[in-house]
Amino acid sequence: MKAKRSGKSIGTLVVAAALIAFLLFMAWIIFFKPKMADVLFEPVFVNDIKKVRLVSEMRVKLNASVEAEKSAVLADTDAASLVYADQAMQLSTAVEEARIELGVLIEAEKMGREVDLFREFSVCWERFRQIDQELLPLSVLNTNLKAYELSFDSAQKAVNQLEETLNALMNSGVANDKSCRITRLAMRTLVAVLKIHALQSPHIAENRQEKMDEIETTMRTQNALVNESLDALSSLMNPKGKPLIDEANATYAEFWRINTEVMKLSRQNSNARSLALSLGQKRNTTVQCQDALAALYEAIQSKVYKATR
Repeated sequence: MKAKRSGKSIGTLVVAAALIAFLLFMAWIIFFKPKMADVLFEPVFVNDIKKVRLVSEMRVKLNASVEAEKSAVLADTDAASLVYADQAMQLSTAVEEARIELGVLIEAEKMGREVDLFREFSVCWERFRQIDQELLPLSVLNTNLKAYELSFDSAQKAVNQLEETLNALMNSGVANDKSCRITRLAMRTLVAVLKIHALQSPHIAENRQEKMDEIETTMRTQNALVNESLDALSSLMNPKGKPLIDEANATYAEFWRINTEVMKLSRQNSNARSLALSLGQKRNTTVQCQDALAALYEAIQSKVYKATR
């Protein structure tokens, strides 16, 4: 009898123990397991959300930086170019700061696809910033615009003043036997100056150094002709006409000084060079950077989507 009771007690204990174990298991399934999963999963999920936000900000600020850079290139004043160039640099700096923060998050998880896309963007981004280091300083110089302004304003005024002086010289009342020679020399002088002035615009618009050299060679030829003609006129003038020839020489000297400054500014060619960089290398690199960011965004976003289904 005692053996039977002992067997029943052991069986009861086994059943009770099994029931308790089952209840504990169910409690763990229902209450504890989800909470543990949340504890393990939440940091990864939060990091992915941060990464999505950072990539989104980078895409927006990169585009804004490019727009500011283009405005700096196309601005028609130094002040406006400086404002836009500064905006482009600030936005580029913001992209770089976000990139560094994003890199820390991606490196912590070491997800292969994300790591590869991040490195692809970083390489492209380095090229982007290198182009800006050359492009933005050029964009604020506006040397082509300044050259055009000098040509159309100061140089044109000098040409007009020289024309007036030469007209006065031709009507100065010299002997009839000299009047034809004076008129011919005065007209030759004026035509040569007009040719030099007319060549300024093609020089400013030209990008090729060899073509600029050709234009300047022609200018020097015409300059020699002007000086030769003015010297000849000086030898023909009587004392009464000397102030006029002195004035003509001084006016032409000022014109040639302006022409030299126009050539110097034109040679720097900052507007043409910055525009070429902006529409060429910068545009292509921007597309590559944006494509890499878009692919990275999709890779991260797909993880977030799967996690929230």
